[in-house]
Amino acid sequence: MTYAIVDLRARTLTYARAGHTPLMFLPGPGCEGSHRVQVLAPDGLVLGLKIDKGEMFERLLAEETMVLHPGDLYLLFTDGITEAMNAGDDCFGEVRLGHLIEEHGHLPSDELRERVLREVQAFVGDAPQHDDITLVLLKIDKRAAGGTTINAVDAELAEQTS
Repeated sequence: MTYAIVDLRARTLTYARAGHTPLMFLPGPGCEGSHRVQVLAPDGLVLGLKIDKGEMFERLLAEETMVLHPGDLYLLFTDGITEAMNAGDDCFGEVRLGHLIEEHGHLPSDELRERVLREVQAFVGDAPQHDDITLVLLKIDKRAAGGTTINAVDAELAEQTS
């Protein structure tokens, strides 16, 4: 499980993961530093693991908070994307997904979603898949000219079940 809370007033995203795939983050064009995809993988234990009455789960779960900036892109996804296999049993992988987000992160969310799904499908070809393909794209959009307030969040959910 992964969860994320977007607080538009505080301009923050707080997230945690419990044994799920990491999040990917592509900083917006106005952010300082690298404009490369960052893999966000805070500590966390698998949700539902019944050992020691949940004490280890509570101790290991790490919640992190990031400041939102216009143009920031967050990608939450299931392992059905990164573990999608072609006929040679090669996985699509996080590296390939990260490069795809870096190259096409400027696209509107609906176009980026379709691009990711097309690339995964092209990679696997006719090889049978045994997992769902789910992704959530969260793109921070600033619509007020010259302002610093984040006025809109554009989230796209795409799901395919094999």
